Amino acid sequence: MAIAEMKREGEALPPDQLIEELEAVRKEFLSGKTLRPRNIPKSKDEVIQAKLRHHVGNAVQNHKFVGEKYLNCEDKALRRMNLRKMVDECGQTSVGVGLPSHPTLARWGSHAFGITDEEINKLEKEDLPADRMMWQCTKVNLHRTSHWAIDTAMSLVGEGEKLRPEIRQQLLDHIEALKQEYTAMGIEDVEKALAFEIEHAAVDVEHGELAVTAVRKFIKTPELQDEFRRAFILTLQQGHA
Repeated sequence: MAIAEMKREGEALPPDQLIEELEAVRKEFLSGKTLRPRNIPKSKDEVIQAKLRHHVGNAVQNHKFVGEKYLNCEDKALRRMNLRKMVDECGQTSVGVGLPSHPTLARWGSHAFGITDEEINKLEKEDLPADRMMWQCTKVNLHRTSHWAIDTAMSLVGEGEKLRPEIRQQLLDHIEALKQEYTAMGIEDVEKALAFEIEHAAVDVEHGELAVTAVRKFIKTPELQDEFRRAFILTLQQGHA
């Protein structure tokens, strides 16, 4: 659906109707699939190569703007939700309990396949491929230049997909399939090897609710809704590329 087709001069939708409109855009664009394609690896080497590519340029570290969302937020309740999200992303161990940061969980998954921290450190210092660099720059810029409520709500694209039961089920089914494949490959601690995927399938539900709350409470004017439509669609298109 073209952005121009969605624009309504001088008219603001009820927030839940806006959300459903954008979810319809998601469904049409992705044909009901998850934001990032989910494939079952055919071999252990295929998993290793995918994980090595994932570490290039420190692409796992996508939390450059999490703290900025917290600082920019002007609503007390949303600030608390943003703070909880920041703890989840950057490590529950920072407050003495739970799992470490998401980049560390990604390393666990690589360690399970024999990839060392030395290899990961070297890959993270390399330049990002051009397409991923453009995506990272666009995403960070959107968060830094948009209205604060929009930069909070922008996670409706990625984390918010877990609020759709049919999409979250796809993610859970994929994790179960990976558990079987990893076991067949001889991976000893499958749960730890998949901690990154398992954590995101769960905690992103709460993070998605944060985005929905931001839309319902603050994205209520025609101008903000149009800005959010554009940000949502751009994030959807580039996040899937």
